Amino acid sequence: MPAPQAQPEPAAAAPVPEAAPVAAPEPAPPAAVEPRLPPRGRIRFVVIKGEQNFEVGQTIHEWRIADGRYRLTGVTETTGLAALFKSVQVAYESRGKISPAGLQPETFVARKNGSETGDRADFDWNAGSVVQGREQRRQTLPPGAQDFISFYYAFGYLPQVGATVDLPVSTGRKLDTIRFTRVGEEVLELAFGSVPTVHLRASGDTTTEVWLATDRLLLPVKIRHIDKKGERFDQIATELQVGSE
Repeated sequence: MPAPQAQPEPAAAAPVPEAAPVAAPEPAPPAAVEPRLPPRGRIRFVVIKGEQNFEVGQTIHEWRIADGRYRLTGVTETTGLAALFKSVQVAYESRGKISPAGLQPETFVARKNGSETGDRADFDWNAGSVVQGREQRRQTLPPGAQDFISFYYAFGYLPQVGATVDLPVSTGRKLDTIRFTRVGEEVLELAFGSVPTVHLRASGDTTTEVWLATDRLLLPVKIRHIDKKGERFDQIATELQVGSE
């Protein structure tokens, strides 16, 4: 009977290397907010007074958007015979960020004939307050608050323009919530063609109406102000230009 053969000893198992710690993935940078407004734009309005359609001036709105920030200006000045009697220029300037919800003003300044009027608003979104006017009046800053020029461009960022739209607006002296009521849809015959619009109205001591072009990003193409004396001023767009640079 053959002698049993010696069995080879099993090879020692190779040591299992410790798993390297897995680094936590770095958080993705926040996605850039896609501005709804084109990077640049200009709307020129003729200013008409009263039922007699007397031309008294012009208004030019201009904006620039770059690197998540915007600058928006509105300049109204007398022209023609009105300027001969009294030459006046009123300018509004709004600066701020483009947020996911739209324009987020940081500063608003009003000027008359080149000098600041004292109508000013400084928005502190971190503190949730806005400081206004020469008196530095502080008020709570509600979400979506706008200033006296930026609010015209806030409608285009809304999910929809319903039967009513409530917008908190700072005039540079105080902040109030303005309720706009949808009047209806109208087609305006403007210098650059037929423009379908949605017509909104806000009434109180004064009345503000705005016609927003439904085929042009809800940009304002007609604005009406009726003051406390009942005098009516219409701003009617005669030129609308937008661009990518």
